[in-house]
Amino acid sequence: MAAIGTRPVSAPGWTGQPRTDVAIVDCDVHHSLTKNEDLLPYLSRVYRERVADYGFLLPGSGYFNAPKRAVRPDLSDGCDVNGDAARKRGTSYESLREVHLDLWNVDYAILTGGNMYSAGVIPDPEYASALCRAFNDWTIENWIAKDSRFKMTMAIATSDPRLAVQEIDRIADHPAVVGIQLPTGARLPYGNRFYHPIWEACERHGIAVSVHPGAEGAGMAGPPTGVGYPTYYLETRLARPQMAMAHCVSLICEGVFERFPRLKFAFVEVDQFWVPGLMWHLDADWKSLRDQTPWVKRLPSEYFREHIRIGSQPLEEPEQPEHLLTMLEAMHADETLIYCSDWPHWDWDDPATTFPRLPEHLHRRIFADNARELFNL
Repeated sequence: MAAIGTRPVSAPGWTGQPRTDVAIVDCDVHHSLTKNEDLLPYLSRVYRERVADYGFLLPGSGYFNAPKRAVRPDLSDGCDVNGDAARKRGTSYESLREVHLDLWNVDYAILTGGNMYSAGVIPDPEYASALCRAFNDWTIENWIAKDSRFKMTMAIATSDPRLAVQEIDRIADHPAVVGIQLPTGARLPYGNRFYHPIWEACERHGIAVSVHPGAEGAGMAGPPTGVGYPTYYLETRLARPQMAMAHCVSLICEGVFERFPRLKFAFVEVDQFWVPGLMWHLDADWKSLRDQTPWVKRLPSEYFREHIRIGSQPLEEPEQPEHLLTMLEAMHADETLIYCSDWPHWDWDDPATTFPRLPEHLHRRIFADNARELFNL
């Protein structure tokens, strides 16, 4: 039994050891606008009029998310945590503080937004960049200022790297900014040289790149899967590992980490089971085909373990719990895995009941140290 936050909690995933420094970094906390009008003061007149007349015009995939009745009563008090109540929770600092930050003694919460994930696949790059700029300023004024535990990954639109770099240069040195936020949906995989100016700016400012599901199959982005457009949301949800794998392989094979050796990526909400197989397969194929990518000078798995981090939510739930520990060992979780709650979504993961009991060193790497190194905390 360990005193966690304001309540005593006994759970297999919590070690109960006394803490004297940073113990929990939550790398995926969603904050969102209450209404579109909240952003108007941060936009120029021409874009204020556009939003007032037409809304944000952000592309969507059209897939249904989880039903309103899919809730965790123990955490939601019977509320609808996917529809109106989820939006209310995502806009409420007080709810986040009470039910998550204070309860679990979270040291840092990385705000990852959600409203602007599809901005980068809007055809108008100036408008997309203006939305991201406004959302960043709104976040700093309305969230960052409320709690010293908040850090943020800034919204940028990748459709015009020049404009993206301008936004990075504008606020990346703010003490709360620890990275940029991108969706998995994109016109090109992220290793493509089209994005190199953005990666150069991130490395120059010492901030990370966080990639979260979003925008796939919407706007100018490609389809959610390698074989086209599925029918149901469940299918798109299970396609997230495909998207993460495509971006990771692209980053390694295009030599991004040779060109930008201090750059680091986080892929969150994309499962974890694929990580060992990807590293094994890519290493084997690279040994036979390395003449095609001579700039890849080391085993691909070495680049992965050094530069790429994977979020814990949603964590795999095998029938035999020991299989999860085997997977964690195979993916080098002490180097690659970071804790993510995915607050306030219907399937969010608290830090105590999500994992089985872990060795102290592994527990600390997943819940704190990997994220501290990733985000320079």
